[in-house]
Amino acid sequence: MGLNKNNNRRLLFRIAKNNLLTKKLSSLFSALSILLAVVLVSTLSLYLVGYQFAEQQILDKMQHVIYLNVTADLAEELGNDERIDISIPYKYNDTDFQAGDVSYHFTFFGSHDGTIETYQLTEGAAPQKYHEIAADKAFLEALKKESAGGLAADSKPTPGSDSALDSETTNLLGSTVTLDTGNGTEDFIITGLTENAQTPSSYSIYVSREFAETSGVMAQIPFEALVRLRDMEGMPYSAFTTLVYQIAADYGIERPNVNTNGKFEESLQRGNSGLLVVLFAAFLLFFAGGLVIYSIFYFSVMSRVRQIGQFQTIGMTPLQVRKMIRREGWLLCGISIPPGLLLSGIIAYFLLPEGWNLKNYGTVCLLVTAAACLIVQFSISRPAAAAAKISPVDAAKTTGSDREYSGRSKKRGRHTDAANAAAPWQTVSPAQITSRPRRPLSPCTLARLEGQSSRKKWWLTTASLAFGGILFMVASSWNASWDEEAFSRDGDFQKGEYVLSYLYSHTAPKTYGITDMQLTGHLSKDLERRIRQIPHVKDVLTTHSVSGVVELDGLTFLLSFYPITKEDSEYFGLDAQGNNTYEYLAGHDAVLVTKPDLYETLTGAEFEPGKILTVRHFDGEEHTAELEIAAVTSESVKSPLNAPDEFCIADVTVEKLWKDMNTAERFTISAEDYEAYGLQIEEDLKELIAGYDDLSLFTLREQILEDSGNIRSYQTQIYGLSLFVILFSIFNLVNTLISSFAARKKELSMLESVGMEQKQLHRMLLWESFFLALPNLAFTLTAGSLAGYGFVRYMQRSAGYLHYHFPAAAVLLYIGAMFLLPMLVSFLCLKSQDKTALVERIRYQD
Repeated sequence: MGLNKNNNRRLLFRIAKNNLLTKKLSSLFSALSILLAVVLVSTLSLYLVGYQFAEQQILDKMQHVIYLNVTADLAEELGNDERIDISIPYKYNDTDFQAGDVSYHFTFFGSHDGTIETYQLTEGAAPQKYHEIAADKAFLEALKKESAGGLAADSKPTPGSDSALDSETTNLLGSTVTLDTGNGTEDFIITGLTENAQTPSSYSIYVSREFAETSGVMAQIPFEALVRLRDMEGMPYSAFTTLVYQIAADYGIERPNVNTNGKFEESLQRGNSGLLVVLFAAFLLFFAGGLVIYSIFYFSVMSRVRQIGQFQTIGMTPLQVRKMIRREGWLLCGISIPPGLLLSGIIAYFLLPEGWNLKNYGTVCLLVTAAACLIVQFSISRPAAAAAKISPVDAAKTTGSDREYSGRSKKRGRHTDAANAAAPWQTVSPAQITSRPRRPLSPCTLARLEGQSSRKKWWLTTASLAFGGILFMVASSWNASWDEEAFSRDGDFQKGEYVLSYLYSHTAPKTYGITDMQLTGHLSKDLERRIRQIPHVKDVLTTHSVSGVVELDGLTFLLSFYPITKEDSEYFGLDAQGNNTYEYLAGHDAVLVTKPDLYETLTGAEFEPGKILTVRHFDGEEHTAELEIAAVTSESVKSPLNAPDEFCIADVTVEKLWKDMNTAERFTISAEDYEAYGLQIEEDLKELIAGYDDLSLFTLREQILEDSGNIRSYQTQIYGLSLFVILFSIFNLVNTLISSFAARKKELSMLESVGMEQKQLHRMLLWESFFLALPNLAFTLTAGSLAGYGFVRYMQRSAGYLHYHFPAAAVLLYIGAMFLLPMLVSFLCLKSQDKTALVERIRYQD
């Protein structure tokens, strides 16, 4: 090492450490800002990554596709295909049987311990014979409490079974249970036990293959094959669907009998929306935290002008000054980031234990650490550069206060102004702010002079508060404009409060869809008349549709057709490829297809104008008809009744093919005054349809209850993010107030010594709080209100349930907090100062 160099790396570290220790308050708020940003960003990242990880863990134990209407032998044959990892025969009876207070249904799985997780046995073995079952412990315990239909009172373990008693429950394995099977009761031997963490609405009774094939309750139900494919990692979505349908074609399985796992398809198509959410939240949080750190370090540098000048006098270079400030940033990162990462890991684990993964945690920690260090160093770069520009001569003329001035008179002209501008740490004294020779020294005047003499400090604080305030106003406007009832009405309830429809199961579709139920004619004119007679029912609107089995491009699938009349002009105005006039549709028995892409994906067929659909339909007898595809359009009509209008045909075509069949699919019922009479109408409707076991009533009240939890969750998340950003601003505000008060201890004591009363000091500080809050509130309420209004108006394009309302309650709360918080901090600081004698405060040196 040459004589012109010195080894003071450790010395710079020690000085930086000492600076943080001497400025404990500033260091505390800086560390809290970094820690809070790290905790929030890390927790959000870990939660989103953990959610995807937990979902993938579930998908790894699920089937990729279900092939419907197959035989048990074909299901097992599929397992021998080299493209398939495992195939499990499956049969499910959706009929629920009642046993006391619990209900149950019968289910068959060909395997329970393969790569597809069907059910887990905690004790015993899977059933092999006709009268053997596996059941849930909670279900069997509930049966034991019933006087009938439960465990037989005189039941005895079968030979060879363990008859010992557990300390809490009877050994259920080998016991006999009597269950209703639809054709009377039968006795079953319990060979296996399961244990659900949650209580289901209906318990599964797992039966043997022999029972599934021969029992009256399950023999007529076709088997399904749960299939998991090989080598699916990284496979494109299009390749997956191609492979699934190719396997179906190879084994003679019709395309409508292919039911892919929607969640698995989503995982193949998953974009980067979760990453965008994390990046957006990270930007807001790190920006808010960076602004706080910048302000705190700027004030810190301005209060250490004399110290920095002394360091330069004894040989510290501008580069070393900059390094010293940056080392303070590194120390803060070292203090704040590790506990933040640890805390975020704990929070993320308790939020989503099943999504916890050490590898993901390590990756998130590395990325967040790098981002936090980068933001901190970027935030302190300007203060560090300003510190490096301080000359020993300028530093000697200050006392270390950010309120010091250069001492030069403004009369010296532009050169002095330029010199003052080049020295940002030097400010003008209160005496030089006004050109008036005299001014009354009231608390309000002194407070205004203080704000003017520390203008940059207050504007930085105002900017930090305004950033959080604007975000808060946007969030408040969004939440205040959310019409919960309109949100729930956006769908089936646009024209009514009750939907009465057939109880049709899409998981177990019938050959001709809903036609079998329509043939019963339960949604009849007579039922409509009786509904209209219910007091305070306003109107009953009927939605019609018909179903048929369609053959196209060698494929067979089930479709629903929606009849349109000549008055439905919105369908004839769509920008379509082909002829979509009513005259053409009616004259050629033609079809208008409004969502071809969706159904091309679902069916594999291509819907193009001019193609012929061969339709097999049923009206008590089976018929065959040919319908031409007249027009295809990607546009659609937003039906007020949420009608199934993907395939539209003229009303005269429906009458021609389905003749006088009742084509009603559902009734939409509206009330005169829903708030006043809604519950009574609901009770009357339920009583009216009590005798119809194939009708289902769904109400707006139930929809609102379903949606309310999601709405509250969305609003809480939006408010939470904005409040956390405001929390950074509050850190900055509190630090500014306390630091300013600490720097003015001597000044306030001198004012008190020359006759200022305590109440006058209080008033001055209150005025200072008012002048601090006023610019922030003005900017927040103007720019924030405009931003909130613009955001809501923009979102109304896709969210019709938003109706702008000014968030008056949230604004009043925000105004109160912005006024009261500075007043409270100033009052507490003054109370703390009063504990020290006036003489000692006058002798105070920072």
